[in-house]
Amino acid sequence: MINCQAVINDVRAKLSRLVGGSFMAVLLFGSLARCEADEYSDVDLLVLHSGLGRIDRVKRRRAVYLAISALLRDYPLTVIDMDINEFLNPGIITPLLLNIYWDAMVLLDRTGKLNEFLEQVRRRIVESGLRRIRDGKAYYWVLPKPLERVRII
Repeated sequence: MINCQAVINDVRAKLSRLVGGSFMAVLLFGSLARCEADEYSDVDLLVLHSGLGRIDRVKRRRAVYLAISALLRDYPLTVIDMDINEFLNPGIITPLLLNIYWDAMVLLDRTGKLNEFLEQVRRRIVESGLRRIRDGKAYYWVLPKPLERVRII
């Protein structure tokens, strides 16, 4: 295991230099956010933006990755991006997004609202009866009743 808090503090400090009015927030998720990371783990980041949805998806993802990787050269990265409005009000919650809602640690928040939002979502996950099961190094979710629709947002 690595010193998760030291890595998180370093990543947060470096991300504080992220420029660009379109970058609204950066969330850490995955093994580092859960403090299960080892020396082979990457840093999983979700970059929330506003106003970039009209840009070609491939070009946008490349630009977001380059902006983040320029600040975090010392770390292996996985960077995904999403419009902040879609994050706050998704049409469909994928298993990945559900894991992000559950694990996410806010590293940068220019809205000032994401910690409260994530607390509400986590409360709704618990209230809904969804259960996350660990299987080795992986996780999966179990519905309260098979094939039953669950609303958390």
